[in-house]
Amino acid sequence: MSTQTTPLRHDPAAGHPLIDGPAGLTPEWLTAVLRASGRIRAARVISASTTAVGNGMLGTNLRIALAYDIAETGAPATLVAKMAAAGETSRASGTALGLYERETRFYQVVAPRLGPVVATALFADIAADKTTFCLLFEDLAPARGGDQLTGCSLADAEAAMDAVAAMQAPLWNDKATLSQPWMSRDLMVGMYSSQFPPAVQMVKPRFAALLEPGVAAILDEFAAKIVPWFAMQIAPFTIVHHDYRLDNMLFDARCGKTPVAALDWQTLMAGPGVLDASYFIGAGLLPEVRRPVEETLARRYHSALLARGVSDYSWERCWHDYRLLAPHGLIMGVVGAAITTPTERGDQMLSTMINRHAQQMIDLDSLSLIH
Repeated sequence: MSTQTTPLRHDPAAGHPLIDGPAGLTPEWLTAVLRASGRIRAARVISASTTAVGNGMLGTNLRIALAYDIAETGAPATLVAKMAAAGETSRASGTALGLYERETRFYQVVAPRLGPVVATALFADIAADKTTFCLLFEDLAPARGGDQLTGCSLADAEAAMDAVAAMQAPLWNDKATLSQPWMSRDLMVGMYSSQFPPAVQMVKPRFAALLEPGVAAILDEFAAKIVPWFAMQIAPFTIVHHDYRLDNMLFDARCGKTPVAALDWQTLMAGPGVLDASYFIGAGLLPEVRRPVEETLARRYHSALLARGVSDYSWERCWHDYRLLAPHGLIMGVVGAAITTPTERGDQMLSTMINRHAQQMIDLDSLSLIH
């Protein structure tokens, strides 16, 4: 099930209205969706059991094991569903930041143009008030998940560069899509610009024992430059995942047929595509592994864009933007620490990200580019 199609939307008359929560994943609803999407014909789902997957705080993620009344070729044994968080506070945050709508529109509008580098959605819809949404995907298992703390191999990093170029090239300078309200940068840029400086002052004492020497000074200097940094992000634009890192990726999916699949598109927005490449490399490779291969990996990303038809983006501009955009990882680490409940693993992951991206900025002399 690797060919992308346009997912179904809610249709009560056809038996698949918009549902909210695990209780809506009934055999009847699943049968209606599977039949309408052509995955089953005569078979009927007779039971569906769910187990939680992933660690998302702003959504409910479930793997669904299906049983049918008759055997039918192509009937999926498992599916994955994603819906709004059960907690009121988390749901309100996902709604206010437009995260639920961004991800739903991604699967409705963008994913069908991208092929197998993302999971195929059978159903994708969101309520008018943007508080309730439901995504039903193919299950990409068996696949190998990434681990942010341990980092990845050079081969995985190369595959990630190929994959992000494959996702971005079809939407390069696509003004009709990039100008959609749900692709807007304004809300997220405003939030990051206002929240990052005070968040730095919270993070420094909290992570005092975890931050490497010199990192606190990097945080302060970037906090003073964050507004002009955003202003320097100019076209050409494409789709940007904005959290393109190991914890949001699967490797060797579909029994190895898909080298990399990107998950969790809640932070989707229009922007400079190389941000995802710079962020992934800074987050996913240990500094001693990153340094000797960084430019080679960035060139691989650029070459993959050119091979897919991008013609208005020189290597010199790409490398400048790559260096300029390295601070994005600081934002994700610092703001993430400010808006989440402290946990031992969470603090370890976030402080590791901050340290790695600060070191990447030092190596690339990123702050000197901001004016």
